[in-house]
Amino acid sequence: MSSLTVPPITLYTHTACPFAQRVAIALEATGLPFSKVEVNLYGRGGFDKSQLRRVESDGGLRPKGYIPVMAIGDEVIRESSTCVERVAALSATAPGAVSLEPEDPQLARELIRLCDTLPKAPQSAALDQLLRKADAVLAARGEAGYLAGSAFSVADACLLPFLQRVDLPTDAAALRGYLARAHAMPAFSRTVVDSWWWWW
Repeated sequence: MSSLTVPPITLYTHTACPFAQRVAIALEATGLPFSKVEVNLYGRGGFDKSQLRRVESDGGLRPKGYIPVMAIGDEVIRESSTCVERVAALSATAPGAVSLEPEDPQLARELIRLCDTLPKAPQSAALDQLLRKADAVLAARGEAGYLAGSAFSVADACLLPFLQRVDLPTDAAALRGYLARAHAMPAFSRTVVDSWWWWW
């Protein structure tokens, strides 16, 4: 990967956050070199919210102090799905990087939208709809398929942090198999931590 000519990438993150995990998964999956800065969200000490607000302000954003924030050279981006899309665009043009472009972009957008609009509750009709849809898509693709095609894509990076945090339906065999395969993937397994937030 040292032959990649991309601007320096920095992910401002907190390992317990599912939204920041999305971006970490995307970066890991592409093979793009990046560094991480852990943000102390709950007090002072180390890199904290006030320092993150300076990064946002210097990058032309109205400071919020929320994670994830990603810097690519002088470009500063926030909002997890936007960061994942930017990583995918960068990976499509970087020599040697693994592309995250989905084979079915419309399905990828729909799955990400369903995930992004879920209520902040452990159980809901919307969550059940998303899980059932993902299970049906995976069942149709077979044992080696992914959410938006035959290869890992932005849809997988965006949904996996949430899929690992919910109780899957007992009859969602394809979704259970997919999650087991995902845990064996270094791009995902390197981002999984013992203690995490269920939702933001």
